[in-house]
Amino acid sequence: MGEAVKSLQLPVKNGTISPEVLYALKEYTHCSPRRSIMPSLQSIAQRLVEGIQAQPGEVIQIADRTGRTDLLYELFLTLELAGATPILDIEPPTFTRWLLTEATADELVRFGRHRVTSMQRADREITLSGGVIDLAGVNPTRLAPWRAIDEEVTAIEEGRQLPILSVAIPTAAQAAHLGMTLAELEEHLLPALAVSAAENQRLIDQTLAQVLGGQQIAIRSGQACVLTMQQGDRTWLTDDGVIDEADRSRGAIVSNLPAGSIYTTVLEGETEGSLYVPRFHQATEVVLHFAQGRIVSIDAATGADELVAWLDSHSGEPRRISHIGMGLNPALSKPVGWTLVDEHILGALFVALGENRYMGGENAASLNYDLALLNATLEVAGRVIR
Repeated sequence: MGEAVKSLQLPVKNGTISPEVLYALKEYTHCSPRRSIMPSLQSIAQRLVEGIQAQPGEVIQIADRTGRTDLLYELFLTLELAGATPILDIEPPTFTRWLLTEATADELVRFGRHRVTSMQRADREITLSGGVIDLAGVNPTRLAPWRAIDEEVTAIEEGRQLPILSVAIPTAAQAAHLGMTLAELEEHLLPALAVSAAENQRLIDQTLAQVLGGQQIAIRSGQACVLTMQQGDRTWLTDDGVIDEADRSRGAIVSNLPAGSIYTTVLEGETEGSLYVPRFHQATEVVLHFAQGRIVSIDAATGADELVAWLDSHSGEPRRISHIGMGLNPALSKPVGWTLVDEHILGALFVALGENRYMGGENAASLNYDLALLNATLEVAGRVIR
């Protein structure tokens, strides 16, 4: 790989784009700036800007992990129209691969400094997820400084309580990884991204009415696995795909697209029982056994030892429950194998491990990993939630 492009920050003066920058964007995306690239992508960009609630004069960081320059173009212009100033942190999978395999230690440090500086400037962040990082053959010693950068950036996000919108974006690489064409993945995902906050909120309100008032939460999964948790004084949070001031006041500073879910942290030391997961990391047919809030043993058809080693590679308490929740997106009904999407299927459950302080919990960890459960049952105070 030749000269690596670590980021692209486009200057904006007095709320307008200079002709030189606009021309550069045109060449960058190979399209005309006078018309929308695709109406669907334009509408998705508008939904993203609505979701992050960008305000005039604010700096919005776009962390791109997809390489979808067509969407970047639409998103950049939509933020401009909202009066905000976008800055781009572009780290497509090919660049991440280069960082982990070819970059010098100094180059990695410089990249880390840039990410930290950008996060210190930003008022809000939109993260575009969808790239597939090839870690084959990467020396484990190279992963440590890369993870250290992520931990430092995460600490800034949490310390400043920055609103973050994490978006699943269809890409050719992700589609191939899922055994689909890009057109098939777009057909599946774009309608779910476009669901309005009002429609998400309608289903959220219906489900909240069923879960409020109970302290004991249970998840039944697999043949006979039951995981019991205590909510204590924690509250149910909701995600309609818009991070407004009411959300921020409750500590709900992270939102996903596709959106549509309710979720809660649980008392970290009181989780007991077992949880069945068809696939976790590289392991299959997994049963996680919990005692006093932590995973104490793991059974799996394949990959149990590798999963244990992977959990042990993270700092803090990666074996504790971060949060649990239920997906409520009306445009999603079948899984594709992508957790960020599948956990929002109407009626699906999700369980996350690791860090949860950003949503009012007390668990610190370098890991924050979600598991989508498609054939599990949620009970609150003995009531089955549907």
